[in-house]
Formats: sequence, structure tokens, C-alpha cells
Amino acid sequence: MLDFPQSAKLSKPEDFRRVFDSPAFKLSSAAFLLLAQQSKTSRSRLGIIVAKKQIKHAARRNRIKRLVREQFRLNQLRPSLDLIVLARSLADDMDNSQVRNDLAQLWTELQLEVSSG
Repeated sequence: MLDFPQSAKLSKPEDFRRVFDSPAFKLSSAAFLLLAQQSKTSRSRLGIIVAKKQIKHAARRNRIKRLVREQFRLNQLRPSLDLIVLARSLADDMDNSQVRNDLAQLWTELQLEVSSG
């Protein structure tokens, strides 16, 4: 299993607020919303929000978080970005491969936007 160290996580409320208040990049799919901002650190960091209101069962919320972390680990971004991924209720209806494909498409779009702008 690949490592997901504490330094790769957005953990402070002010870090989340900074990305929410002024995202440099905002991408959306049917199941996810991705917000990104230049990182103040030398590595990309990830924050995941899976609301109980959107996905009722804890095991399903945890599955979505696990898949988002996996996608983040497999697709390290340059330059370093702080990312927030918000899951929508449609993510609960998708199987693992559909979630992976949806997230991979968002990561590809983000990389294109970062490199072009």
C-alpha cells in the first residue's frame, strides 16, 4: 500500500478556508467538485469532504475517501497545489472503477489547466 503522510493532508481550517475563498482552479463533474490553489508548501496537499448529508453510510463515505486518496497518490501534480475534493451524492451510486475514471478525468483536466495557465 502506498503511503499517505500527514504532510500530504490539508488539516488546518485556515488551509481549507484559503482554498475555498479563492480557488485558482475549479473543476466539476457529476460526482465531484475539485478546488485547487497554489500550495504554500513544497508538495501538493489534499483535503477531502464527503458530507453525511450527501452519502449516508460511513462505509460508503470511507470508500470514496480511499479512492480519492489513491487517485491523489497516483497523480502527483506539478507545481504543488492544495486540493479540496468534495463528493456529491452521485458518487455513492458509482462503482469503484467509475469513481476512479471520474477522478482521473478531473486530474487530467486540472493538469491541463495548470500547464496552460
